[in-house]
Amino acid sequence: MLQRLSMESTKAIHMKNAVTLFLGFALGHVASAALPPFASATLNEHLREVNMQWVKQDPAPDGGAASAAFTHESDRIHRHLVMVRERLLLRSTSGLTADQRANRSHLLNRLWAYAEGRRFPQNLVMAKRNPVFIDPYGTACAVGWLMIESGHGDLAKDISAGYNLGYVHEIIADERYATGVAEWASVHGFTVDELAWIQPGYPPSLPWQPFGGGTNGEVTVIENLANGHLLVAGAFTDAGGTAASRVAVWNGTAFSALGNGLQGTVNCAVEFEGDIYIGGAMLNGPSDLARWDGANWTFQTVFDGKYPVVTALHVHNGELHAAGTISGFAGSTDHVARLESGQWQPVGSALNGNVHALDTHAGRLVAAGAFTGFAYDPLPSLSHVAELEGNEWSQLANGLNATVRDLLSVNGVLHAAGDLYLNIAPVFGMARIAAGALAWEQMMPGLSGYVYPTLGTPRIERIAHHNGSIYFVGEFGISSSMMLYGYNVGRWDAVDVVAELAVPEAAVHAAVVHEDQLVIGGAFANWLPHLAVLGLTTGIPSAVAGQTILVSPNPAREHVRISGLSGVGMAPVGITDAAGREHPVEATHMDHAVMLNTAALASGAYTIRIMTTKGPVTARFVKQ
Repeated sequence: MLQRLSMESTKAIHMKNAVTLFLGFALGHVASAALPPFASATLNEHLREVNMQWVKQDPAPDGGAASAAFTHESDRIHRHLVMVRERLLLRSTSGLTADQRANRSHLLNRLWAYAEGRRFPQNLVMAKRNPVFIDPYGTACAVGWLMIESGHGDLAKDISAGYNLGYVHEIIADERYATGVAEWASVHGFTVDELAWIQPGYPPSLPWQPFGGGTNGEVTVIENLANGHLLVAGAFTDAGGTAASRVAVWNGTAFSALGNGLQGTVNCAVEFEGDIYIGGAMLNGPSDLARWDGANWTFQTVFDGKYPVVTALHVHNGELHAAGTISGFAGSTDHVARLESGQWQPVGSALNGNVHALDTHAGRLVAAGAFTGFAYDPLPSLSHVAELEGNEWSQLANGLNATVRDLLSVNGVLHAAGDLYLNIAPVFGMARIAAGALAWEQMMPGLSGYVYPTLGTPRIERIAHHNGSIYFVGEFGISSSMMLYGYNVGRWDAVDVVAELAVPEAAVHAAVVHEDQLVIGGAFANWLPHLAVLGLTTGIPSAVAGQTILVSPNPAREHVRISGLSGVGMAPVGITDAAGREHPVEATHMDHAVMLNTAALASGAYTIRIMTTKGPVTARFVKQ
């Protein structure tokens, strides 16, 4: 049976992998603990990403040191299965009977047909790479398919019903399946280790979708508007098929342009007194601020100089504030200003580094960024985050130890996000502070064990909040166990609890929660076209188009009600915990709803699966 690593051992390995991954990126490679199919790495690393049994069964396969990359995950799984089959065909069968050899040969030939079909299960349940014996669409994994092909479909279905997300070594260690699997393996000439080698893990298939058809260029800003619409801005000229120069608005159905749009670099946006303000650089000329009044654009310069730049916008105490840079021949200084009677007035003294974010905390204006003190003052006095006292800046509590890139206030608690590593050493990443507190609380003390550095500056650029979880995006690798990976999008639920949510191939710059959906934008183009959306109402949205599923109460105690269903009938309901274990529960079917008795479940996160007549539905809830 596979041995489970202790939390301490896992963290130590992850710390080692963090350094390894950093060096790997410097060489243009990605470590196997976090390796998407399109990454350039050795074939050996790709094979181990699909199945770590390669380490034991064939640690140095012929050609394994050669560089490889795959267009799709299905191509990588295909290569794994073909190579495992080739090696199994070469193994000695002298200890097998004639019938066992015949059965083994037949199934290995059928395994080739299965691999060539490239129809593999979807992991709709686990937010990590994990085996799936039979998915909700009836697609079996390689081992399950071999059982079905050999006339033992009932055994495959039994395993799917009770331990669908188990590894072969775990399944055979379960007394429910030990005898059946062992006998089937023996009759067909396989060892349990060989079956474990065949069995791939499948990456998470959280149903991310292109948002509104996406854009044809990088997205840097996404903001909710008061009327329920969504503002998107960046370096694009087309949004969802609509011509739009660098800025567009989503009305729930389609994108529309704002006049002739903008030219230049867009850094930030805010809505103030019914108008939309865009901050950036070279906005239709030397301006650093653009204003859309619903019909026309007007432009102005907040921070005059050789290259005016606005880096952050925020409405504090009913007044519009901007942060930016004044540059001249002698250098540049960073400032915050307030709009008063149509004129921009300085707020506090100039700072010695960029201000990336502004927010309000305990009634005061807060600025955060790369600064460590005041301009022209060699003494560090403002460690990346400052609050305005009167008309001067002072360090907020004990400050933070690296550049801050975003601020978010949630129920009076201020959250900060920023750089994750400095010279390979981990820094704060994310922290929070309550009103009146004297020190920042590190939100992820174990962050360095799970979030890895990437090429460039590993960082969190934006954070968003939904139902107690913080969603964070930027440029980083993330892995919460030895067999899963993600990039640039994660979720934080509690101390040391992080989850990878996606694998965009480039940085994510923007994130908002919009109508119970996480909408992200960035430089990625191959994964999805610069804009992507994931429903959050159920944690993992329904796979059935046109259905809006509600899970309540969530968190739950005695019961959970899944409503908004159609075609549910008497469909069976499955529940798995975070480790993939099945848990039987009493289900009461009603019109368009299912009631589950959750009283006997232990506290934790669970996934519900319901196969309706219109397709599979999945949802998540937390048991208190």
